[in-house]
Amino acid sequence: MHLRTATPDDVPSLYALWDRAFDAPLMVPVYETDDSRLDRTHVAVDPLHGGVVGSVYWTPRELGGPDGDTLRAGGVANVATAPEARGRGLVRALLSRAVEQMERDGTDVALLFTGTPDVYRSSGFETFDVPLLRGAPRPVDDPDPGHDDLDDDGLPTDAAPSDLVGDAPGRVRTDRLPGVPWPAWSVALRWEQLAALHDAFDTVAGGPRPLAVRRTAEHWEQRIPLWHSGAEVFTARAADGEVVGYLVLEPEPDVLKVRELGVDPASVRVHDVVDALARTTPHRAHLHGSATVEVRLPAHPLTERFAAAVLDAPTPGTDATGMLRPVRAGTDVVARLREAAAAGMGFHWPGDYL
Repeated sequence: MHLRTATPDDVPSLYALWDRAFDAPLMVPVYETDDSRLDRTHVAVDPLHGGVVGSVYWTPRELGGPDGDTLRAGGVANVATAPEARGRGLVRALLSRAVEQMERDGTDVALLFTGTPDVYRSSGFETFDVPLLRGAPRPVDDPDPGHDDLDDDGLPTDAAPSDLVGDAPGRVRTDRLPGVPWPAWSVALRWEQLAALHDAFDTVAGGPRPLAVRRTAEHWEQRIPLWHSGAEVFTARAADGEVVGYLVLEPEPDVLKVRELGVDPASVRVHDVVDALARTTPHRAHLHGSATVEVRLPAHPLTERFAAAVLDAPTPGTDATGMLRPVRAGTDVVARLREAAAAGMGFHWPGDYL
């Protein structure tokens, strides 16, 4: 078996491997947002027919560290082995090559998300737990007939009734719906508006939140629309149209998942904004027929307020799909990141998956 980095000639075979291994329609579009992707895609090539039978890809990210600092992380993704090539240690060998390349690149830690953690333990990865809450959506009052839905960007105005903010400044508006192609960003919804709120909410003790990706303009412009293409995006707006909060919900069979909440904790109206976005969530759950709402958000008094307004009799749970290993950083750094995640202070947003 020949192990090397991928070339343009490998791409058809590589994509065919992923198509066999995954039911993940976003995998290739997200991968193609990385201009240097082939240089960091490690493949196993069958010497008989020249096809790709194994792959490991990694991409650099900046993550919040445990001390309010920033770490360079290698995000591992697109790990696949053809059925006929399994049992030969290809994943471990390809991961070893990827980690060696990360080390040369000055990477501190490696990060991945998986439903099969045992595959990666022998390569030095350890899971980290992220707390979450699940519960039935609270009962809703009759929706206000004066809801404000966007009708630009091709959105049907009758498809997503928004909740009225009430006495709070402004209204909650529907900005994106599942299955409606994002027109990238628009005048009605600029990524810079959401980025400012996201960064404000992701700042803890004067530094970046542990484990949270420091989002770049490229990430907002290219990958966020992909990762949230199956989600609903709502914005809370002041009377002058200023975006003062946003909420991302993803409907799945029987469960509505809270994917992202963005507000400025320093704002004098932040409680009103959180309450308005929270009131929207049970409405959406009932519209989708979702018996359960999952709230996976970092620990914060505002997220506690949000969850209390959304969930009826919540039960705690854990997301253990994330894994870390040190590269150039010490094992103590990874241990402290895992501790921060378990406490709810460290957090990795679904919009930043790899």
